[in-house]
Amino acid sequence: MIDIKDVPQGLLDKIRKRFDAEPKVQMLRVQQQMLQRTGKFVEALSLAKEIDVLFNKCVYEYLKDAENQVQHIDVANLDMPLKDKEDMMQMLLVCFMCADVIETSVKNMNDILHRYDKDMYMEMFNDIRQVMQMSKEKLKYLRENSGYMKDFVWDDNCDNLYDMAKSKAGAIMRKRKDDKNWGKNKEEFSKRYE
Repeated sequence: MIDIKDVPQGLLDKIRKRFDAEPKVQMLRVQQQMLQRTGKFVEALSLAKEIDVLFNKCVYEYLKDAENQVQHIDVANLDMPLKDKEDMMQMLLVCFMCADVIETSVKNMNDILHRYDKDMYMEMFNDIRQVMQMSKEKLKYLRENSGYMKDFVWDDNCDNLYDMAKSKAGAIMRKRKDDKNWGKNKEEFSKRYE
């Protein structure tokens, strides 16, 4: 299981926010503040430690649930036609490959930024990278419990997908730059997504 110190800070912050919103935790925080106001600092510190222990338990429960969800990926045991099982597995692999591509893209953007400023990061994708950490756990399960990632085919195909997506992004950028009518068909475009 992933250790609490390996959980991305943004994800920990979200778990903390949910944890702190719990009425029982809020009551414990009020008690802690009352103890501090009345000069009972040792008791307040002890209660703060108890709250931290509860938070750690909460994080581990969250991680355990995530791990259990990973272990339920196996569609082979479902009562469905083989074609649907294959389609499900194909879509699952697409999700994993896209996760790999996103992670590679963010890493490469940060590498470019670090050429100019070692402390600068592309932060707009930090939330996605937190999801990526969980995806890595799922990929680890896939690696250990299936044959899909036991060959260079996985890496090569993810690299090909990355190169293709990069090429398509370049084509969109060129088209936008060269097309004088870019964005003028907003009504027609928005109808496509109704």
